[in-house]
Amino acid sequence: MDAENIRKKFPAYMANIQLPKCAKEQPIVVYRACPTRRIERNSFLNSFEENGFKPLPNLPEDDPQQYCLSTSYKAKDLKRFVSINARFQPPYLLVKGVTEPSCGVSCRTNEWKKKGKRNYHVDWWLYEEAEPWKYFEEVDYEQETKRTI
Repeated sequence: MDAENIRKKFPAYMANIQLPKCAKEQPIVVYRACPTRRIERNSFLNSFEENGFKPLPNLPEDDPQQYCLSTSYKAKDLKRFVSINARFQPPYLLVKGVTEPSCGVSCRTNEWKKKGKRNYHVDWWLYEEAEPWKYFEEVDYEQETKRTI
């Protein structure tokens, strides 16, 4: 996507961010753990917004992952994540949906960052005023992990 389209669709704080070449409008079936335990906007904030509109200290400011909504294409991957993140106290809400193309561009992290073969993370960069939660529904963890083994 060229810089002019990015300025038109993405939030202003992303104006100077170079997205990975693999990022495109594409539907990928993904899971997300909702920190508010509800399917709503506040459970679908990107990392930059979740951190109070400040960069995460463990990544460079211009790293595209600072500005993505984190999802996973394997439910089991989320169980490991929520167990190490203090924001997610059981019971957390597991939702399943799709990276709806009208909401932004996405790609699998291992397509552009080589973090090992077992990375099931999907980065999703949302357009301004996107409503990704509308494309998700609650699922039962045990049933989902039996299907995705």
